[in-house]
Amino acid sequence: MSIVVKNLSISFDKDTLVSELSFEIKNGEVAIVVGESGAGKSSLLNVIAGLKKPDFGSIQLNGKLICDSQSSLDPHERNIGYVFQDFALFPHINAEKNIRFSENASSKKMFDKYTTELKIKKHLSKMPHELSGGQMQRVSIARALMMSPELLILDEPFSNLDKQTALGTQNLIKEYIKLFKIPCLIVTHDTNQINALDISHTIKI
Repeated sequence: MSIVVKNLSISFDKDTLVSELSFEIKNGEVAIVVGESGAGKSSLLNVIAGLKKPDFGSIQLNGKLICDSQSSLDPHERNIGYVFQDFALFPHINAEKNIRFSENASSKKMFDKYTTELKIKKHLSKMPHELSGGQMQRVSIARALMMSPELLILDEPFSNLDKQTALGTQNLIKEYIKLFKIPCLIVTHDTNQINALDISHTIKI
């Protein structure tokens, strides 16, 4: 499995954010996206996830074209696990239902593992507004893993976590992407936060 991005250009309000960006992340690899604030890091993830359209370029996931200048698969057809910077939890359902929202037959047995290793089992009955920022972040990560994604993309996933919890979360992500052989793309403003993951590529935008 791999994601291949070719000559991708992204603009916002007629300002070019990303210009002719190309990269490939193979199965089991982790890449980080770095750049100044407002450079287009989150926009890149939104384009990959199908929430925003690029101006030019193409994206292939596991040999399947998911986006180019003529066509674009809907987000739900891409099977991409997305951990948003603002968590994007459903406010009207509790943490457990948020996590299980993307559950499928193959991931059901993983629920206990994810919630235990992410240290959120005792918070499963809480509504999102009752959770701390770090707890919401971990619920969001668990939800992304529960969909058995072909690609995992994370926007500042460790920014609200203490050092020990961040390391534990990174080890879980590392184990997952190696076990299920999927690529992983992480946006970060601080590479020092990432200590447990083996970084294969650094993408500068």
